[in-house]
Amino acid sequence: MNFPQLQTNRLILRAFLPDDYQRLRYLFSDFDVARMTSSFPHPLTNDSAQKLMSRFMSNDPKTNVVWAIDNGTGFIGSIGAHEIGESSSLGYALGKYYWGRGYMSEAVQAVVNYLKFERCVENVNACVFLENPASFRVLLKNGFTPTSLCKHTCVSRGEDEIDTQNFTLALTEASLQSQKLAAGIN
Repeated sequence: MNFPQLQTNRLILRAFLPDDYQRLRYLFSDFDVARMTSSFPHPLTNDSAQKLMSRFMSNDPKTNVVWAIDNGTGFIGSIGAHEIGESSSLGYALGKYYWGRGYMSEAVQAVVNYLKFERCVENVNACVFLENPASFRVLLKNGFTPTSLCKHTCVSRGEDEIDTQNFTLALTEASLQSQKLAAGIN
C-alpha cells in the first residue's frame, strides 16, 4: 500500500522527509506543544528528536499513518491515524506559531475523510487533556462527541497522569445508531 498523501485548500499532508528534522526539532521543542501530547519528550534532544522522526517515518499504511502537515512553507505539525481497522485513533500536534489559524481543523477533516471514504473506518477516537480547550474545539468542529473521562500519562511532564477527555466520531450510519443507543438517544 502506498503512502496516502492528502491535500486541502491550504495544506498538504504528506510523508515525513529527512529535511523535516530541523523544523520538527525546533517546533516540537516548545514545552507548550510537548505538554499537550502524551508521548513527546521535553526537552527534545537531538537523540529524542531523531527517535520521534524515526517513529513518524516508519509508517505501515495498512495500520498506522503519520502525516507531516505542510502549509507550503514546510513542516508545521503532524497528524496520525493509528490502529486502522474497523476503528482508528487520531493524534496530532502543531507548532505553536501555527496555532489559532484553523490548520489542525483542516487536517483533521482531511484525515477523517480519508478514513471514511478510502479505508471504510466506522469510528474514529481521540483523547485530549482537559486543559487543552483548543483541541476540544478542533474535535467538536469536526463532529466528534465527548464520551468518557480517563487519565493518560504525559512523557514531557515526568510521566504524570493527566485528566483526559475521550472523543469519538461515528463514520457510518450503523455506528452512529450504535452510539445513540449506548447514550440512550433514540
